[in-house]
Amino acid sequence: MLGALPKVDKILVLGDIVGYGPDPNAVIGRLRAVRARAVMGNHDAAMLAPALLDWFNPHAAAAARWTQTVLSPGSRRYLASLPKYGRLGRHRFVHGSPRKPYLWEYILDDLQALEILVQLGRRLCFFGHTHLQGGFIWNQSRVETILRVPGYRRSFTLDIDPECAYLINPGSVGQPRDGDPRAAYAVFDSEAKQVEYYRVEYDVASAQRKIHEAGLPPILAERLSVGR
Repeated sequence: MLGALPKVDKILVLGDIVGYGPDPNAVIGRLRAVRARAVMGNHDAAMLAPALLDWFNPHAAAAARWTQTVLSPGSRRYLASLPKYGRLGRHRFVHGSPRKPYLWEYILDDLQALEILVQLGRRLCFFGHTHLQGGFIWNQSRVETILRVPGYRRSFTLDIDPECAYLINPGSVGQPRDGDPRAAYAVFDSEAKQVEYYRVEYDVASAQRKIHEAGLPPILAERLSVGR
């Protein structure tokens, strides 16, 4: 997926680096090679604190337990080093929510987003966790949901108003939940004041085969075909 990126200054990863896929050490190695800046997701944290698995559904918990058995010592140290939030100039990036203590909450509705956006001020916060590409805007009078533009095929552009606050969800590279099986990401251009949302085709069949070969729950492979 990194090969699909346009030229960028930094790569930000919003957590859950491991936990669902069959190549956790390779993924971590690739992110370290390109010097990506990452924050810790709940699946990453579960590698270090297994008690968190009590909050996972059975399939996610089974995948996480398998991941614990194959992680290298270096990969564990990498995950342990990740912060729960990051700064991008005056902006922020987190896995779940920018509300302290940086909760792994799912930001899904306007009212919840409003509470966060009012505190955020005229800034952007990039977040993940929901696996839903889009986000929310606070224009100082109401909350608007960021929706795909009609005819969206590969990308669409969101113009950033400096008077507004934004929660930006780039979507999920490996486990989308919005009914689109393509990998999702976003590019922020701070000079042009734009966020470009992207979707990219990838070899789903190969990813599914690796999941089955690793003995991970079959549903983790099946859902890749439908993006759910």
